[in-house]
Amino acid sequence: MNFPMSFRHRCALVGMRAVVFIVVLAMMLTCCACSGEERPENADQTILFHLEEDPASLDPQVASTFGARVAVEALYEGLVRLDEEGTPYPGAAESWTVSSDGRVYTFHIREDAQWSRSIVEDDGEKISSSTPAPLTAQDFVYAWQRAVNPVTGCPDAASFSNIQNASQILAGKMDPSQLGVTAQDEHTLVVTLENPSEDFLALTASTAFMPCQEEFFLWTSGRYGLEAKYVCGNGPFVFNNNYAWDHEEGMSMKRSSSYQGDKEPLPASLKLYTSTKAIKVENPLTAISEQTVDLIELPGELVENAQDEEEYQIITLPMDAVWGLCFNTEDDLLKNADIRRVFVQTLNRETLIDNLPEQASPASDIIPSTFLWNGESYREQAGSDFYLRQDNSVLDGLSGLLRDMELDTMPSITVLGTQSAQEILNQMLITWNGRMGNYFNLETMSESDLTSKVKKGEYQAAVCALRPEGDTPLSLLSLFSSESGDNPAHLKSTAYDRLLETASNSTSVNDIVQAEKWLNQQAVFYPLYYTDRYYFANPTLTGVVIHSLGRSIDFIQAGKLE
Repeated sequence: MNFPMSFRHRCALVGMRAVVFIVVLAMMLTCCACSGEERPENADQTILFHLEEDPASLDPQVASTFGARVAVEALYEGLVRLDEEGTPYPGAAESWTVSSDGRVYTFHIREDAQWSRSIVEDDGEKISSSTPAPLTAQDFVYAWQRAVNPVTGCPDAASFSNIQNASQILAGKMDPSQLGVTAQDEHTLVVTLENPSEDFLALTASTAFMPCQEEFFLWTSGRYGLEAKYVCGNGPFVFNNNYAWDHEEGMSMKRSSSYQGDKEPLPASLKLYTSTKAIKVENPLTAISEQTVDLIELPGELVENAQDEEEYQIITLPMDAVWGLCFNTEDDLLKNADIRRVFVQTLNRETLIDNLPEQASPASDIIPSTFLWNGESYREQAGSDFYLRQDNSVLDGLSGLLRDMELDTMPSITVLGTQSAQEILNQMLITWNGRMGNYFNLETMSESDLTSKVKKGEYQAAVCALRPEGDTPLSLLSLFSSESGDNPAHLKSTAYDRLLETASNSTSVNDIVQAEKWLNQQAVFYPLYYTDRYYFANPTLTGVVIHSLGRSIDFIQAGKLE
């Protein structure tokens, strides 16, 4: 593949899967260190990146934000990693086999794989040591059992639902020890699925599936992942020392001397900034041109300006987010599905689509066309245009609905959104104000503030984004489950949970369709538009893999040409 290096020729892969994007050289750069040959010229550099936040935890089973996942992917490694095409390649597992029925995976853990630390005894006291400990299959069993244990509060617990007994465990009806994952011996991990899944292997690269050393975890006494000294990873990088995570500035990592993997890490070190105290990144274009960072997210409204800087790189991840009108189902008024339908079905969709933000494309479905099911396009199998259609007759029954709720008139609600969605929000309010005889309110803010308010439930209605952890239909639909920690609608519906459980344990695409249609028909989330994600990069930067949907970034093969 040949990826140009300028904005005039934007680096953008738009394929059916669109899973991973990579900043690469047009020439072949092969890591020869493993064979004793000379290191490539782009190796042994310090890579600078701004996380935009200080992660609350670097516990892989608890990590829930983009910044946390980037750091965790540097410090830990799952059974597999994902290459530039989104294809799994050996990680902590050097190989694997799959049973003829597709339900049983047998992973062979590298015999030389190690943890960066170990727990040793010193004068009868257990202490953390820099001496590496062997990585075993049991470390994955322990981690995955932690992830599905409701007590852990793993935000990605639903991702395990296709593993045998996981759904029952997540529902609190079975003990985590009954999860369908066992250590056959120190280096053999056996995983049994409820149903065959072509997506399972790639899923094991995600943070929640990364291992956990039980002895170290217990030694931290509840502080696991909260400070550098309470992190024990098996990944390509380690913290420079016990104080290398400064919560006010950032993290300093170096290449791990104990890492054994399919590819030797190219960077000598990583600096992951977590605030603007250490660096200024308010203007992404300036941050790159002044070499403050090597890679930074670029807001859509700055893309055209960035294209004038021909020597720099821009990377585009298509359909990174699904934006739509979402209702807080815990609100006294909007918990009523019929009321929600009134708000949705009085909208003129054509008018809304005519007022989309810049760089946005219309979305008639909650699940984008880039998502796969069993290796093929979900949308081609499921059909499309599931959104709730305009029907002004819903106003005929409004007075009765309000009377049943002991209301004389439709109460005024406030709709939240970003500044970029101002026009589409204005059109909504114009429609509602004219049809319901009341005045509705609008409040715009930054995307980060909007995300925070939606997550905390501090809103009534909002035009907000869905960004699931994976690129499968279930990863997105699971956001609305009762167990989800990132449920934008704060939905607690046994009916929907049953549909989701059926879909998780089914081989029929129709079961997934029923769950997606339910969200539309119940007016929980009304899809409006898709947006891409953009990154601005140093012209010398190479080998960075950016996972789709903003899940994480892999720096293991990152380099810079001097």
